[in-house]
Amino acid sequence: MMARPGIEEIRAAVATACGAPSLHNSQPWRWRMAGECLHLHVDTARAVPVADPLGRQMVISCGTALHHLEVAVTRYGVDAVTELLPDPADPMHLASITFAPLSAQRVAASEAKSAAMRRAIELRRTDRRPFGPPPPEGVRGLGAGVAERFAVSLTLLGADAQPRMVEAARCTAAVRRYDPAYHAELYWWAGHKPSAEGIPDTALPMEGAVPVGREFPIGSLAAASAGPDEAALAVIGTDADTRLDWLRSGEALSHVLLAATARGLATCPVTHLTEVAASRRIVGDAAAAGGGRLTFPQVVVRLGAGRGGALPSTRRRPIAEVWEG
Repeated sequence: MMARPGIEEIRAAVATACGAPSLHNSQPWRWRMAGECLHLHVDTARAVPVADPLGRQMVISCGTALHHLEVAVTRYGVDAVTELLPDPADPMHLASITFAPLSAQRVAASEAKSAAMRRAIELRRTDRRPFGPPPPEGVRGLGAGVAERFAVSLTLLGADAQPRMVEAARCTAAVRRYDPAYHAELYWWAGHKPSAEGIPDTALPMEGAVPVGREFPIGSLAAASAGPDEAALAVIGTDADTRLDWLRSGEALSHVLLAATARGLATCPVTHLTEVAASRRIVGDAAAAGGGRLTFPQVVVRLGAGRGGALPSTRRRPIAEVWEG
């Protein structure tokens, strides 16, 4: 345990945090070290403006990276002390982070869980293939503490909500079917040979999208076994729809993805269901019918038993592109 991680340890933690998922693998974050404080900024050059005109998913993506960082630094026996949106004059400055040593008692009490979450960062993949149903113990209590820690709600939908979510996916696809700007943007980010930009064809199923999935270009990823998608669906939602709510939703999304991965579940964030107003309302209605107390659904997560074996990691931007310090 160290009093404060050194610059190399912080840089290594940032590199680990950059394994977080993001809209179209856009990786829209920039980290700057100033003195003893690490700052997280939005990299607006990585925006996806047609699919995400308000930058909501861009901020959510940065929130996932922020939580990944908070998990990564536990390796050094320190806690990330985070101030969200520290500069009212700069909405692109999302967080300032300092580091405080954890007590030996706290390290001992939480090390097993922290280690499992750190391993999950390395193991987590966005799997767009069909899932088998998750075992009940895999999703039981998955959202424990999420409301208190991140001020969001996590609603696990029942099987009766599946048709509504498929309806939401069809609604989104119908709105965008004849939108050339959307399709040009999508094909710029997705379906190419592996590179550090976007989603490679090796991460996109050759069978096409699952019923609730985004209609990506057809890829080269084959499913190892046939069968319908039986994923459970969870909705992360908030009471308001501010930049702070988006950022907290990203942190919560990271927590859910890592906790699910640590339990052996396959995961896939589904963001297009909340990108179009009409489909977002359908998602909100389905969550409310399932007992969710939320006004603004931010992101949907697919959870289940993976059928296709391990996926390779998608490439990330070189650390020199996202780090200043």
